Amino acid sequence: MRPGLAAAVLRTLPNGVRLLAMPMPHLQSASVGVFLRVGSRDETAASNGISHVLEHMAFKGTHTRTVQAINLDAERLGAEVNAFTGKDTTGYFMTGLGRHTPALLRMTADIVLNSTYPEQELQRELDVIRQEAIEYDEDPEDSSSELLDRAIWGEDPMGMPVIGTVANIEGFTRQDLLGHVRQHYVAGKTIVAAAGHFDVEAWMAQAAELFAGMPASADPSAWKPPLPAKYVGQALARRFTQVSQVFVNLAYPLMPAPAQEEARLRWRLAASLAAHVFGEGMSSPLVDTVREQLGLAYTAYATMESGDCWANFIVHAVTTPDKLDALLEATGRLLRAQAEAIDPVQLERARNQLTVSRVRAAERSYATMEQAVEELFASGAVTPMARTLALIEDIGAEEVREVFVRMLAHPPALAMTGKGASAKAARRLAASLAA
Repeated sequence: MRPGLAAAVLRTLPNGVRLLAMPMPHLQSASVGVFLRVGSRDETAASNGISHVLEHMAFKGTHTRTVQAINLDAERLGAEVNAFTGKDTTGYFMTGLGRHTPALLRMTADIVLNSTYPEQELQRELDVIRQEAIEYDEDPEDSSSELLDRAIWGEDPMGMPVIGTVANIEGFTRQDLLGHVRQHYVAGKTIVAAAGHFDVEAWMAQAAELFAGMPASADPSAWKPPLPAKYVGQALARRFTQVSQVFVNLAYPLMPAPAQEEARLRWRLAASLAAHVFGEGMSSPLVDTVREQLGLAYTAYATMESGDCWANFIVHAVTTPDKLDALLEATGRLLRAQAEAIDPVQLERARNQLTVSRVRAAERSYATMEQAVEELFASGAVTPMARTLALIEDIGAEEVREVFVRMLAHPPALAMTGKGASAKAARRLAASLAA
């Protein structure tokens, strides 16, 4: 097997925890992570933000280690330690030398399984997270991304900000955290993963020992695939008087995808190709037109954002108020052109860009692990890299064109922040895109 094309080894413990190993023997490094299928999607308006607070508090002490020991133990090995909270996933992970993989797994498991969420640390950390939330709220670009979530999903939990509201953050208690852990940090929602240079069988045995006692959920829904949130597709705006530009986010839904695993993977790759065709790179139609030919924006790109049961086609641009109408008119025209026909040269470029992106990611331990976990949550399987690359090459222009046809059948979700942004203008521009 060529370097970077790691074969997945997948096992399931009796309690439901899945163990995923991606051997990459050509590396000297390794990444280890624990990923839980829980995020802001699992919250209510009253608990919005609690998953993110838990992620922070997990590092503040365990039954045997203080916050200082947690940090020092990893840094003595030179390991990089981090975590994230998303719409549907929370992850804890470390990257270091391959020979330190047993220690990385032990430390990561300790953080997830044995955190005590000490009361004396909670208020201090809530103050830190509150400052983080204020920074997001006062940044027009971050705010435009959060506003887009609400434009896509409305009042559904998927439309709520991952970081939560300041009022919620200020009010969380240790009992709130413990209750959320009992409900969501359970075996059926957990993947323990590693990628890089390590002894797979020894790692599997260690992971099985550490996670065999993780409680299974009493809630049967913990074992069921989640249902996608309903797409709303509304136009929203928020004015920021201290900036001179307008931050624009435009979205179209890419779901539902086919139910069959292979067809679903192919559809997701076709959607990724569509985003690359439209707005990835200087020679893409979006960037070449709005930046090089018309001078409407410096920043403009398209991407596909996705999770376990959702995916959206996103266009992001930053412009000035006087160029906003022209920017969205050009964007709408270019989108409709893709639904008519896909240029073969642009498709060749997009295929190669997506292939290079996947190959480069497969040469890094963390990116390999993250991609495999995303696939496992989304489809219950990990696709070998060779198969993924073959599918990318096999997807034709008609399949990519169909992505644009299907998504443009929906009204766009539009979020605007910055100077001159108004709900009236957003609705008018969204209507012009849908016309």
